[in-house]
Amino acid sequence: MAERIDVAALIASARENARESHFGHMNPAFAKLVELIGVDRSYVRGEGQYLWDAQGNRILDCLAGYGALALGRAHPVVVDAISQCLTLAPPAWVRWELNPLAAEAARRLKLQCGGGVDRVFFTNSGTEAVEAAIKFARQHTGRPGLLAWSDSFHGLTCGALSINGNEDLRRGFGPLLPGAAIIEFGDLEALERALSSRTVAAVVVEPVQGKTLRSLAPGVLREAHALCKRYGTLLIADEIQTGAGRTGAFLAVHHDGVEPEIVVMAKALSGGFVPVGAVLVRSDVWDSTFSSMDRSVVHSSTFHEGPLAMVALIATLEVIVEDKLAARAAELGELLMRRLRAECAGIGSVREIRGKGLMIGIDLDTARIPSFANVPLLGRFTEPMIGQAAIMELLEAHSILAQTTGARRPLLKFMPPLVVNEADVEAIATATAATCRALGAGRFYGAMRSVAGNMVRSGLGLSPA
Repeated sequence: MAERIDVAALIASARENARESHFGHMNPAFAKLVELIGVDRSYVRGEGQYLWDAQGNRILDCLAGYGALALGRAHPVVVDAISQCLTLAPPAWVRWELNPLAAEAARRLKLQCGGGVDRVFFTNSGTEAVEAAIKFARQHTGRPGLLAWSDSFHGLTCGALSINGNEDLRRGFGPLLPGAAIIEFGDLEALERALSSRTVAAVVVEPVQGKTLRSLAPGVLREAHALCKRYGTLLIADEIQTGAGRTGAFLAVHHDGVEPEIVVMAKALSGGFVPVGAVLVRSDVWDSTFSSMDRSVVHSSTFHEGPLAMVALIATLEVIVEDKLAARAAELGELLMRRLRAECAGIGSVREIRGKGLMIGIDLDTARIPSFANVPLLGRFTEPMIGQAAIMELLEAHSILAQTTGARRPLLKFMPPLVVNEADVEAIATATAATCRALGAGRFYGAMRSVAGNMVRSGLGLSPA
């Protein structure tokens, strides 16, 4: 009989052997990348908006698991709910039952989303939610076509990848879904030309783009939706990163008063504990897919609606609502934007500060940053290195973990947990300004040298993005 596993000892041993195990059994290219950009720390604890590394340093986490940790780490309400569920051990995945926890989770999620979405299908991830939404749209309209904006990101499985606006991510995986096309961000004339063929099942949009932090100008999303309605096309709102209060409203489309036919969500829905996604669908669109008893399981999944995921989702919604985290994201996001603009005023390397709520990006003007183009072997890596070196500087000098998106034109992205406080906001603003001043003055050559040195030592070649 198997013996009790000492999880503390397991974690300690795994941490000690993590580098060797990653190179030997997982993804050596990613392991090299982590070492290259100098973020290869060992994290031993997480609580709220902070991480602690093995040396005892406290780091403000502005990456937040790509937004999954909207409540921060180890939120006591969600921990308690999951612990109770583990103890009670309700039977999971019976399948031929009316799952009570899933039904209650769906009711509560619908209540927060409002609008015209009537039915909920739970998934295990955001990309699964996008795949399901594509099926719903194609079945309802009888059309193959799909449209998305340039620079969009909707997932990395083949269907989702077909509407991914980043060519670098699509390269080598085609042919993808027929009928899928990318149009220039916000170009309503191009959108109408494409829709007028009446072959497009759905237009998929991020209310705030995860890669660029761009939003459509006020009113443009409403115009786009009106065009969709005119030509019989559905609007799918990808709220995987923007939803659950991130932008200052429970759904980012609420800012524009738009009610999409389909909404996809994930990331923050379970408080960062158990993977869960959701597709919220207007009733007539739902009925086109689940049209009869013999087609009632025409789309399904083995692991969706698990009790831990449903309990985590319910607890997370409770925290978001009771602690008014959407309003908090709006208030602190406005404060962060204001402080960033004040601190970065006059810094030439800062092209633009944009975003919504606690989802903010700093667009860097690489033309105003001393170039490494003439450094042997590094010329074509200059812009990717600038973004990564800035992230390295934020971590090393200011104990802030963030990310850079877009290799051609680096953008520093901050997406902290919604539980950050005013002191955290001030720390982000002052650290970002200091880093951007160092960029413009060439004073962070040390970080660039470190990245370059890591590259040489690892023998890693980067493809220009």
